[in-house]
Amino acid sequence: MTEIKNISELLGKSLHDLKELQGTQKESFEQALKDAIKEASQVEQEAQNAIEAFSKGELSIHQVVLAMEKADMTLQTLIQVRNKVLTAYEEISRMQV
Repeated sequence: MTEIKNISELLGKSLHDLKELQGTQKESFEQALKDAIKEASQVEQEAQNAIEAFSKGELSIHQVVLAMEKADMTLQTLIQVRNKVLTAYEEISRMQV
C-alpha cells in the first residue's frame, strides 16, 4: 500500500524533480511489481498446498475453495495491472515529443 502512496506523491512532482530522484525512489515501481508477482506466486502455492491437504483429508472443501478463489483474484488483479501498464506504455509511445 505504501507503494501506491509513493506513486501518488510522484504524480505531483515536476519532470525536473523526477529526474533528481535517488536510485531507490526510481526503482520503487519496479520493486512494487516484483513484490506483487512474488505475492501472487505465493498465494498460488498456498492454493496448491490446500488442494494437497484436502486430498489427504486435512482440510475441508470450503477452505480449499477459499484458497483457490484467493489465488484466482490475485492473478486477475495482477493481469489487470499488467494490462493498465501496457496501455499506459502504448499511449506514451504514441505521444509526439
